[in-house]
Formats: sequence, structure tokens, C-alpha cells
Amino acid sequence: MSEFDAIVIGAGPAGASAAIRLASSKKNVLLVEKSDPPGSKNVSGGVLWGSSLSSIIPDWEKSAPVERFVDTKSVAFLTQDSKIGIDFSSKKLQQKKTGYTVLRAKLDQWLARKAKEAGAMVINGVTVEKLHMENGKVTGVEQGGDVITSDAVILCEGANPRVAIDSGLHKPLSDRDVAIGVKEVFSLPEATINERFHLKSGAGFACEYVLGYLQNGVEAGGFLYTNKDSISVGIVVSMSHLRENDATHSFDIIESFTGHPYIAPLLEGGNMQEYSAHLVQEGGIGSMPKLYGNGYMIAGDSAGFSFSNGLVLQGMNYAIDSGIIAADTFIEASKGKDYSENALRLYQDRLEESYVMKDMRTFKGIENVTWSPFVHKKVPAMLESLMLNLFMEEGKPKKHMTGMLLDAMSENDMLKTSSIIDAYRMMRRM
Repeated sequence: MSEFDAIVIGAGPAGASAAIRLASSKKNVLLVEKSDPPGSKNVSGGVLWGSSLSSIIPDWEKSAPVERFVDTKSVAFLTQDSKIGIDFSSKKLQQKKTGYTVLRAKLDQWLARKAKEAGAMVINGVTVEKLHMENGKVTGVEQGGDVITSDAVILCEGANPRVAIDSGLHKPLSDRDVAIGVKEVFSLPEATINERFHLKSGAGFACEYVLGYLQNGVEAGGFLYTNKDSISVGIVVSMSHLRENDATHSFDIIESFTGHPYIAPLLEGGNMQEYSAHLVQEGGIGSMPKLYGNGYMIAGDSAGFSFSNGLVLQGMNYAIDSGIIAADTFIEASKGKDYSENALRLYQDRLEESYVMKDMRTFKGIENVTWSPFVHKKVPAMLESLMLNLFMEEGKPKKHMTGMLLDAMSENDMLKTSSIIDAYRMMRRM
């Protein structure tokens, strides 16, 4: 007889959500986390979109350590001298509050406490060395020569799924599968943030940037999110570009981003509280492992459930939902005490019915757009040319908007057949 019904590896949003659902259903569950406390090794200071937590923690917004609800969402392109952005604010965002900025160090600890309150056994500061296998079936975990057994294991290790890789359940990561995320947190008084970003108390600003000014073929995106009394700012840079160009490093890029003339004033007077780096899943559906097998399921970032279409970054909501779906699959399988690959195939079926896999399939191949010279070089330069022609008054006659657009496209070689094809691919995949 197994010591636990289920063991969950990783106490991030996916793992903690799975443990909460299992424990709330009176399952004997062990949640193992290598960080002590949970979240202390996580880089993400981002936006939690959606209301996925409501199915396991009703009214979670009232007790969760959320920072601000997203009142203003922006997307911007940066060149060396310019910022071209789209800002969206709406009373509907204020009313529905579908996005909250969070700091994962706080959120993960809160989720782990909720798992413990639900009845899960939570162990922090322990690194699972490998899965325990018997006759081709996962039957627990091993650490320090000790074996802890369970009917099934749910792997929620994050973007670097070492246990799954070492156990042969996930192929080794390649440069196309991941990027490097680097984040800094700057403390600023709440009143200063409200004034600087034109926010009311409790409201927040979230923006993703395309860094169109980088040289040497390097491509990177940036982000900036307001918290209660701090700002999370950082970059996500292509791993393959960094490897190909050893003259540029991730710390160079974040320094250039935070020093950009349209970013630096937003951070002015802030004290850096945190500097961290981590892998970020970027491979999309093409990088996903098999998500289930004899005695195991894979959820969250370990499964590749994150994406960016250039307008919004998502991952935490997918992690929560996939963790809950994995837990529900285990609960269903427990009725017949069958945790075989055939029984756990239900996990894949339920994922396919959810928005998680529907989004991943809808935006299949988006990484080929978001990491492309067309998006990172030509589009920012073209937009800068268009805006300068539109708004800079030099005592010369102006053309119609169509003429200005064609001129801007021509100046940046965007009227060539190859560029037109790139534009079509971008719109099709976005």
C-alpha cells in the first residue's frame, strides 16, 4: 500500500493548485518544494490573468497577496530614441478585475499555506532526486536514498523540469524551448507610483515592450508591472541569440532597458530590492512532452503551458488550471484505483476541452513570430518613421496617411515580397 495517494513535485501555482484540489477531496497528498520558503527562487513578478483560483479558493482576491488590479494595459515598441505604444484603460477592467499584478515570492507562500490548510502535507527545502519506478510505472519519488511511495505523481517543476528530464519523461531543453528572463524590483512609495502612472489607489499598470534598438542580432522583450509599493521590470531574451552572440549578455540588455529614455524616468528614485534570472518557457506546443503516462502527469511550465503573442504574456493561469485538471483526473482515476497510462489519458482529454490547450493550438507557431527580425527590427523602425512623418511639423506639405505608411514601409524594406509574407504570417498567428 502506498504512503500517499498522490505526490506533487513543485509548490508553484500548478503544484499548489493540484494539492489544494486533492486535499479538499480528502486525498492523502504530499507537496514537495525545493525552495524554502516556496517562491523564493521564482523570478516572475507578473500578471495573474483570469479567475482560475475561484474553483478551489472562493473569493481568493480578498485574501490572496495580490498587488494591484490591472487598470491600464499597454504594448510598446522601443527604438533608440522613441516609444510607440498602445494604451488601453477601461471602466470594464476596473469592474471585472480580470488581471492582478503579483509577486510570486508572496503568492507561492500563500498558495502553499492554503494547500496545508486544506490538508496536504507540505515539505519545503527538499529536492526530489528522481522518480521511483516499478515495472515501468511511476510509484513515488526518491531523495537521499529514501523512497516515498504514492499511487501517482504530478510533476509541476517549472520551466526547468529536471526530474522529468532525468527520468526520461521530457526531452532535454534546447535553445528554442526556453528564453532567459531577468527581473529587477525597484521600491517606490505607493503615492509616487500612483502619480507617475496616473493610477488610483489599488489600480495598476502593465506593459510589454519590444526592444527594437538592440544590436548584433539580439532580440528581446521587456516588461514593467506596478505593485503596491514597487515596480517589477525585466527582459526576456532569446537563448539562441545569446549563445550565437557572446558579445552581448543578459545583464547588458536589462541595463540598457532600465536606462532607456522612456523607461528610466519611470524608475527614478527607486531602490533596487531584487535582481534575479530564470528560464522561461517559449517553445509552445512543439516543445511539449507527453503529458501523462503510467502513474504520472505533467502540469504548468513543466508541460510548456505558457505563451506570448506579443500583446500579452500568460502562464500562471494555465499553470493553475492544468494543476486542477491533473488533480481532477487523479480523483476520477482513484474511483477505480487505476493509475495506468490508459486511465490517465483522461488528463489529455480534459486539457483539450479546456482553454489551456485550445490557446496553445490557436497560437501554434507564435514563437516564430515573436522571435523574428520582422517584429524586433522592421516593425519598430517602420512605426517610428510613420509617427515622425505624421507628427513632426517641418513646414512641408503632408501626404495622406496611406502615402506616409507606404513611405515608412519602403524606408524599412517592408514592401518586399519576403516582408509581406512575414506580415501575413504575423497576423495569421497572432
